[in-house]
Amino acid sequence: MAKFMLSLRDESFELLQTEAEDRGISIQELIRAVIIPDWVKLNTAAKPAFDNGNNGLRAYRSAPVRDQEQVFQPAMSRIR
Repeated sequence: MAKFMLSLRDESFELLQTEAEDRGISIQELIRAVIIPDWVKLNTAAKPAFDNGNNGLRAYRSAPVRDQEQVFQPAMSRIR
């Protein structure tokens, strides 16, 4: 699982802390379950999926791309 660290200004932290307390959850749960999904919905709908490497996010692919599927296909004879 990928991980990241987030630094917030005091005002932003206090806002998140208040919101999390009102919902009866931790700040981490608020960020993971509410903030990030809402941000992704708003930002992927408003912008192109990928902006030629400059800005934006790559589109999420639920199914692997054919070329990527064939990157590593071990021969069964070598495994046995």
